[in-house]
Amino acid sequence: MLQIDQAVEDEQVKFVQKVRAERDNEAVKSALAELQACARSDGNTMYPILDAVRAYATVGEICDAMREVWGEYTEPPII
Repeated sequence: MLQIDQAVEDEQVKFVQKVRAERDNEAVKSALAELQACARSDGNTMYPILDAVRAYATVGEICDAMREVWGEYTEPPII
C-alpha cells in the first residue's frame, strides 16, 4: 500500500493554501459558475473545466461544482 510521508502531505497542504490565498477568487467563482451552466446544458464541459484550472480552481472545487449539477454516481449492486 502506498504510504505518503507526513512531511510531503504537510508541504502540499501549505502549497494549496498559498495558491488559494493568492488567486483571484472572483475569477474562480465565475469559472465554476460557467462550468455549472455548461453542465446543466448539453455543452462540452472540457473548455469550462480548463478555464477553471487556469483560474486556479482546485480539482475538488471543480468536482464539487459538477457534483452539484449531476450528483454522485453510485454503482448499482450486482444481483
